[in-house]
Amino acid sequence: MMKLKACRLLLMLAPTLLPALAVSGEAALTETTLQASHQIFSVAGGKDMDALKCTTPQRRKSPERRPTPSQGDNRKQDPAPAGSEEEIIPLSEEEEAAMLKKALAPPSSEELRRNLPKSEWIKKFHATLSAASRQRIARVGIWGGSHMAAEFFTTEFRQALQERYGVGGAGHINLLYGRPGLNLPVSAFCRTGEWNEELPPRTVNSPKIFSGLGLYAMTANSPHAALEIDLRSTHAKYRAHQVALHFLRQPDGGTFDLIVDGENLGTLDTQGPRAIGVVEIKALMPLSRIELRVSEQKSVTLLGLFAEDHQGAVLDNFGVAGAAGNYWRGVEPELFKAAVSQRSYDAVVLAYGTNDVTGNNWNPERYRQDYRQILIAMRAAMPQAACILITPGDRVTRFYVKKIVKVKINKRKTVNKTQVTTHYDLLTFPQRHAQAAAIQSELGDEYQCMVWDMSIVMREMGGAYALMKRSPPWMANDLIHLTPAGYREMARRFVGWLDLSSGKAQ
Repeated sequence: MMKLKACRLLLMLAPTLLPALAVSGEAALTETTLQASHQIFSVAGGKDMDALKCTTPQRRKSPERRPTPSQGDNRKQDPAPAGSEEEIIPLSEEEEAAMLKKALAPPSSEELRRNLPKSEWIKKFHATLSAASRQRIARVGIWGGSHMAAEFFTTEFRQALQERYGVGGAGHINLLYGRPGLNLPVSAFCRTGEWNEELPPRTVNSPKIFSGLGLYAMTANSPHAALEIDLRSTHAKYRAHQVALHFLRQPDGGTFDLIVDGENLGTLDTQGPRAIGVVEIKALMPLSRIELRVSEQKSVTLLGLFAEDHQGAVLDNFGVAGAAGNYWRGVEPELFKAAVSQRSYDAVVLAYGTNDVTGNNWNPERYRQDYRQILIAMRAAMPQAACILITPGDRVTRFYVKKIVKVKINKRKTVNKTQVTTHYDLLTFPQRHAQAAAIQSELGDEYQCMVWDMSIVMREMGGAYALMKRSPPWMANDLIHLTPAGYREMARRFVGWLDLSSGKAQ
């Protein structure tokens, strides 16, 4: 399986045989069984290397966003809606007052009461993490969409966890880095050659993908493709003493070289029965760099990279912009369970909803059925983990109203001119998100999950429109995402709700 070159120690753990996997659309693999292989290297670490420099992966351009006229700033205006000689004007005070009367009402005292966590579940959450962190790494995994992928919310959450239970490392380093809206807790990530990413389908009946814990796969199909990651975070406290790489073993798998701190440890072969493969590097001193170089014209599929210390707490952020809850139903469940068996979690956080309630035909009852299946899939893999659900926050949509006005040029001449007024729908998506949050709360009780209703928190603060008009704003101009300051504020409120802001555990 491996050609050793400079490895100090290699421990081969016996593969664990799991139930057979029914593979969609691959008749040649009908007798494939799932296995997990785990290899461990011990290295010295502590090598002082120059900072990694590379070209940041090219990001796709985000759609142009229109600045909000009502903010009265001096930012350059985006193009007006179709048509020439159009002028965008802000709402008048009367128009804004009329619009606000149509908004969803602020949360009632009963809604606020329901959003308080159950004290016994909070105690269980902390007891679980406290016991784990005294013996090993206490792991919390968080899955969600762009709100989590941006890292502003999760950075605050991670810091609070580690202040309470010890600094256990940066955790998951998302190999999809380069996608819009995805940030990492590491200094530098270089990718060269051709890499293809795969995400689960949103539709239930589509073929499932082979993924790891992050619900994604990153595949190189050509030689000379490489990844190089600087493990030294911008914070020295995140120096990693151990790193785990998850990859896919597959019948047509290729090979790659593993290089740690400039030392080539060997060539790994990913060919074999469909399985989760794990390479773990343990060091006496902090590690500086890990590099992977594909060796041949065969597929090498990577499923995740994890950096941590020996003890404390780790938050693995699996957020991906655009992700939906149905991702959990779009991966092969037994392979995901095999990944969990290699890296288990004491607590799981699901932060879905914004991408699940779009479209003209959204149906609350269908959403309830879909979300139940998501929780079933999560509990099938992690039946004992403490669980928290974060609902979608408040959201507002913008639309434009055109009208023709007569503009006097001089005493004799007037011309018709188009004016465009920006209006906001403060009801449709706030209502949907409130309904989705209520459904999550109902199902959370059934599947032993605490629920933090972010839509209630944001509505208590005035809602998305009011947060956008703050100075500085807490809501981005798209009225879906928050600003960095807004995410940090939401995270601080979540941390307080979770009783994580009270310092170190006793």
